[in-house]
Amino acid sequence: MTKLISVSDANALIKDGLTLHIAGDEKALKQLAPGNWIGGTIPYFLTESGGVVDHARVLVTELPAAVIETKIAFVHALKLDDIVKGGYDNGFTIVIIPGGSNAHSTFATAIHDVAGLYETPVIGWIAGVHLDDIGKVAPLVIDGRTGETSANGILVLHAKLADGVNAQVGIINLFEQGSGDTFQFPETGFTADACLINGEPASLYDYIKARNLDLRLPLVADQSGEMINVSFQTLEDATHTVRFYAPVLKGEAYRQAAPTGDYRKGLAAKLETRPVTPAFSCNCILNFVYGGLEGDQPVAIPGPATFGEIAYVLLNQTLVYLEIG
Repeated sequence: MTKLISVSDANALIKDGLTLHIAGDEKALKQLAPGNWIGGTIPYFLTESGGVVDHARVLVTELPAAVIETKIAFVHALKLDDIVKGGYDNGFTIVIIPGGSNAHSTFATAIHDVAGLYETPVIGWIAGVHLDDIGKVAPLVIDGRTGETSANGILVLHAKLADGVNAQVGIINLFEQGSGDTFQFPETGFTADACLINGEPASLYDYIKARNLDLRLPLVADQSGEMINVSFQTLEDATHTVRFYAPVLKGEAYRQAAPTGDYRKGLAAKLETRPVTPAFSCNCILNFVYGGLEGDQPVAIPGPATFGEIAYVLLNQTLVYLEIG
């Protein structure tokens, strides 16, 4: 169950001893009582009554009764295998990482190489700030047991499930690969220029400028039938490079996403094809902004609108969710 509530109402749930995931503005999170919860900063939320920007309330997800034991810990970015090793054989792990931190970039580029990553469900998000505060205010994660905050730590909650109950991670993605040119990159990273376009050496920056590409449409890789987005952040004119919200992977074949028509209607249609009631979910801030989701239109799957989504690896422009049953 996920709901946007006042700090005082959240504190009542915490004092009842519930295990909670909480998203909210830094000032709101720091007013919460100590307890068995983890949190990250973001003021953007998708609720059952619509998209909201709110600095005073917090979005609280109560983990279900099937969760019978939990462990909360900070994981060092150079020990990503602890995300897997620290979990339960039958359970799941929620991960929150501060956006723009070294931990964010290290996780994004190195998590693919962690042995056993896909053996236990791993889901989570990248904490952020109001878009006007990027570069001025640092995103934070907070361990609710102690009140410890970090601008560069990977915060995890490992949850153990009752016998006979299982967790599964799901992805809802508006985008498919288009039929245009293929892009491959010589190195993994959040920035790029030199690449192969249809197998020929080229400049991605020049290609985008010459064609005036719609940068709301991400690059998309087809990974065993799953569409994985890498979203454009900016064109860096001074360095002649392209910056992304997630890393392009060395050797992976990407195409720009096919046009979607009306962004909001496209998202709504995708959600209708996946009638789920998740135990946890998050959606991308780019979907919130590009889809014009702020307002009173209903949202079928509530959650924070984040600076990146985690379904084992870092994703962009995607809704991820956890089902338990």
